[in-house]
Amino acid sequence: MNLSSPPGEVRADLLPSDTRRRFLRLRGRRLDRPGRPAARLVSFALSAVVHAVTAAILAGGVLIVVNWHGNVLGWLFGGVLAAIAILTRPRTARLPGGAEEVTRAEAPTLFEAADRIAGAVGAAPPAAIHLHDRLFRCAHLRVGVRRRPVLLVGLPLLLTLTPRERAGMLGAELARDVSGDPGRGLLVPSALATTGEWRHALTGMRVDRYHDFGDPVLDGHSTVPGGRMASQAIGKVTGWVLVWPLFLAEFALRRLVSAQSQHAVYYADQVAARAVSSRAVVEYVDALTMAEGRLTPVMAAARRGETAEEIRRAVLSRDTDPGLVAARREDSLAGQTAWQAEPPTALRAVLLESAGVDEGSVGLGSGESDRIDAELSRHLARTVRELSRIT
Repeated sequence: MNLSSPPGEVRADLLPSDTRRRFLRLRGRRLDRPGRPAARLVSFALSAVVHAVTAAILAGGVLIVVNWHGNVLGWLFGGVLAAIAILTRPRTARLPGGAEEVTRAEAPTLFEAADRIAGAVGAAPPAAIHLHDRLFRCAHLRVGVRRRPVLLVGLPLLLTLTPRERAGMLGAELARDVSGDPGRGLLVPSALATTGEWRHALTGMRVDRYHDFGDPVLDGHSTVPGGRMASQAIGKVTGWVLVWPLFLAEFALRRLVSAQSQHAVYYADQVAARAVSSRAVVEYVDALTMAEGRLTPVMAAARRGETAEEIRRAVLSRDTDPGLVAARREDSLAGQTAWQAEPPTALRAVLLESAGVDEGSVGLGSGESDRIDAELSRHLARTVRELSRIT
């Protein structure tokens, strides 16, 4: 296998300029928690302005309806403005559709492992754990107005991880809670979602909607959300004049947040490494980079009728080719966009490998991992059935 960069390296020239400069500046350093008060203050101020625009549109719509209540055009125009404001209203973090809660009584070992590793990284232990059959992702979220800590675990991902990678998963995702990432707050993510919805509605441009938990990679088919279709139709009728100020606000906000969020993710990885070991976190991050290579044999086994237990045995017996990992890291850098909140997983792995942080030992043993599989056997069997149906 011929690589243009050796294992443990990445081709920085493939990256957007901001991401490349940030990676090169942080590489080889033990990171502190991100703390740029000026950038954080500007991010909050821009987010407040975005929500103030939504509030002003709602107020304008209500005033028009009230003052022109006897006029059909007044009702129509005011109703349209109110509908725009409602469709672009602030929203709290929500779980994806299809997420199923598992109780502490049903999965005590998983909860114990999450509590132990949360304590090691200084994060809030999850008040609830939700499982998803089509998500190759794990995330620690603050859900709802009360900001309840929730751990979202994609079962296809869990199925393909070794015990050490599972420890890395819990460490890396739970450490996000102490990373200082403004993208995990209440105000900024909602403003990003609102500006993205506005841009799509007013220009028809495709928008990758902001999600705390990432996007499912196992969709059997693609659908267009009804809310987005409605917002596009309404926005094109009434609001094209607003597109440039809102586009500039989104541009500035995304650039500010991406700089802080990428630093926060790198820092969270180092916090996790000090709890569960660098190797565990790097192997977990590489598993995300190699998502397609991990899922393809699992889906093939599911179509052959193999059980979750048989698939797990194959996962635990596999050997990892360092050359293949290096190739996948490099391949994953192609097509990266500027000012995305999540840094490329390849950069996360390489930066952590170069950091030289203190190694932790709060891991997950093979026996504990097996007990987690036993507790979630019903859910894993359902996930295998779901994977077997994907074409």
